[in-house]
Amino acid sequence: MPDIDEDTVDIRPWPIAELVGRAVVLATVARRGMIDLDEDRDLFEMEADQFDLSAWGRTELQGWLSARDVELLTRPAGEMNENDLAACEEALIGASTIAWALRAVDAPELPVPQDGSAEHATLEWAPEPWEKVQSLRQRARLRSDEDLGRERERWELWYWRTTDAEGDSEALADVVAEIEDAGLIPIVLGDFATAAGEPFSQVSQSAKDDIAWLAEIRLRTMNWICGFGHDWNSAPLYIDE
Repeated sequence: MPDIDEDTVDIRPWPIAELVGRAVVLATVARRGMIDLDEDRDLFEMEADQFDLSAWGRTELQGWLSARDVELLTRPAGEMNENDLAACEEALIGASTIAWALRAVDAPELPVPQDGSAEHATLEWAPEPWEKVQSLRQRARLRSDEDLGRERERWELWYWRTTDAEGDSEALADVVAEIEDAGLIPIVLGDFATAAGEPFSQVSQSAKDDIAWLAEIRLRTMNWICGFGHDWNSAPLYIDE
């Protein structure tokens, strides 16, 4: 059961340059997936966009790209499999989480479930071929440690609710009581409330699965932003791991 006490979390965010670089890389990977998902375009146009994205990314973002990022960006147009497309979709959620931390997403908190607004704002913010990242780094301003800690805790609680709280009504009641005191998440009918005001227990199974998927990506990303893990790939879900 999560400990609702953000003051005990020692937040040491990554430098602005690293946060911007990772966010732009993730947004670029997401754009690569979108190329293959656009069924209204011919292969020649798709190949041209894929080439530009890959060439620009490997030049402008070379200091931040992982081997998996390069693999996705260099995948020939039209040849992404389901796992590749899923990775690109997850990249956009990670990008929008970092963009929120950098104030590029103008919202006090990220919505549950996602409504697409944060992702749209992120793609509007992130540079495209052949734009420069440097100006973005110079303008970026990180949210306060207090704001980062609160958002990190919100997603830890949502992840716990979607994965570990099922069938444990006593633990849920205890956490709900603490949340109400802290004001972290709206509560309705003794349960976490979605943005639409519905208790989590009463949304469809598909909606529950979507929120669980979202919470896992957002939590791991927030933990990375806050300095937990040695690098992007080692960021944990629960910080006591």
